[in-house]
Amino acid sequence: MSTRLKLRLTFVQRVALAAPIAVGILNGTAIWAQSPPATGAPPRFEVAAVKPCKDGDSGGGRNGGRRGGGASASPGRLDLGCQTVRGLIQMAYVQYADGKRRPSEREVAIEGGAAWTESERFQITATAEGAPGQEMMRGPMLQALLEDRFQVRIHRETREVPVYALTVAKSGPKLPVSKEGSCIPRNTEHPVPPSERPPGLFPCGVFAPSKDGSAMYGTTLANFCTQLSIVMDRAVVDKTGLAGVFDIAIQRPPADPAPDAPADGQPRMASPRPSRMDLTEPGGLSVLAAIERVGLRLEPAKGSGEFLVIDHAGRPAEN
Repeated sequence: MSTRLKLRLTFVQRVALAAPIAVGILNGTAIWAQSPPATGAPPRFEVAAVKPCKDGDSGGGRNGGRRGGGASASPGRLDLGCQTVRGLIQMAYVQYADGKRRPSEREVAIEGGAAWTESERFQITATAEGAPGQEMMRGPMLQALLEDRFQVRIHRETREVPVYALTVAKSGPKLPVSKEGSCIPRNTEHPVPPSERPPGLFPCGVFAPSKDGSAMYGTTLANFCTQLSIVMDRAVVDKTGLAGVFDIAIQRPPADPAPDAPADGQPRMASPRPSRMDLTEPGGLSVLAAIERVGLRLEPAKGSGEFLVIDHAGRPAEN
């Protein structure tokens, strides 16, 4: 595909890729918790083995394990393939911080720590008494393991960062109230497989492909901003002041040739992970056009962002 066509990939093709994975900033306030709710200490692993990985060892997934690849699941047992320490911190303190999988992901910036925390990888096999869920084991229990075996110490900082503010356009909002049965209530712990969904129905609150673009059913505007943040180059903050649950259709700009659309009209996945869009670039301009069609607008602004800072991390002792 030519560079020109790549730049003209529409917003709707990109947002269709925004699968639920922890978004940085929501309504100007950081949302990540460092510790589980104060209902007693979380269970700890009875036995845990940590093994350095060698070249050629499997696991780790994309980007050195930040995505949690190379992991398997069984009750009361945690098996993590080759992961970097930074990837493990992202998993334990962000994605599963409170013992539940966050429905969306925008990775938190992690600073500090020695260079080896980004390059060296480790396999972790741990067992727990009873059968705690994977979310608890990958969150609070993994936090305890990292603090014990890797001597991980972190703190959080809040700083002013660039964001996009979602506001109401001069034309006024064009957001139909969500219709009952327009989407499937989302269950992040036990999602409904695509093969078991009724035809034409998608989970509520995530971008779904449509013949003329993309749509998000059963969503608040705060969640709409959360999903937009995944494909934008900075977080999107809801400044509309509009409450309610809506079905939002994002239409493809008529002038776009949509070269990647197959005969059935469904947007094709152009790449597994497209680059995030800047409003000053051609792809970002298509975002503005699509958003304005529903009576909203994106504007550069300032907001609060949270950062994880590694104060200390050490290589684990031999098992």
